[in-house]
Amino acid sequence: KKPIVLVQEADPTKGGGTMEELREDCPETLQRSIFEMDRPHAVWMRAEEFQRISLKIIAEALLLCTPAYMNKVSLPLCIADEPRIASFDFSKQVTVRVSLANPGAEDLANELAKSFARLTVSTAEAADDATHMLLYLNRETWSDERLAEQVKQAREDKLKIVMAHENDPDKGGCIFARFFETTPQELIEGGLYSDLARSCFSGVHREVSLMLLAKELGATRQGASAGWTASPAAFLSAVKGITCCSSGRGDFDLVAASSRGSLSEGEARSGALSAGEASTSALGGEV
Repeated sequence: KKPIVLVQEADPTKGGGTMEELREDCPETLQRSIFEMDRPHAVWMRAEEFQRISLKIIAEALLLCTPAYMNKVSLPLCIADEPRIASFDFSKQVTVRVSLANPGAEDLANELAKSFARLTVSTAEAADDATHMLLYLNRETWSDERLAEQVKQAREDKLKIVMAHENDPDKGGCIFARFFETTPQELIEGGLYSDLARSCFSGVHREVSLMLLAKELGATRQGASAGWTASPAAFLSAVKGITCCSSGRGDFDLVAASSRGSLSEGEARSGALSAGEASTSALGGEV
């Protein structure tokens, strides 16, 4: 009767797969008890900024099984000095050029513009006052031949190109390796992908995705220092015995976690728990 937290591997190169694929890998006798019981579910990320969100989901699920929090349905966990999108801004006006031949790019740029007053979006094909070009990468990218010419021109004009790699299958997300098959060879050989493309996720990881894109466009953190006092490795060390659900090699690891410890009410600071402290205090028992 131990509580169970599902941790889904997100990287296909490390055996990751969709929940549907993982369910198929699971023995049929266990499928219902694992996948149809509305269990806590975290997608495991390796990039530090996304990993913090995954760790908070795991920590919250464990804490909600402790005596002090069993009567609650959620906890406002936070990590000390954790950057949020509201803490970033642009010091000057930024204009992002998007191509109408790049499906999804305008929607993503407009989503960014809603969060930052100094960011505007341009769909002009001719030279304008754009400071950056946003290249949105999903399954539909490069399906319109005009896009390649526009990207080539932007590079000749020394316009910085910020790339957003969609990871949500419902939005045409795909593995990055696909772009080396679909991108015009001239652009590949010219070094288009020598710069890092920022990952775009939906759901609880969306805010981090937008924040990282904004940083690429020149946004900087305002006010608080940019440091983070608790490393993901230190946080994870408190959550002992966790493995990841993986597919691709016939194996299936289930995250099973329980906690016998508890957190005193005095450690809940203004209703927001420090994730590092919460995991250390509440996970004093065996996990």
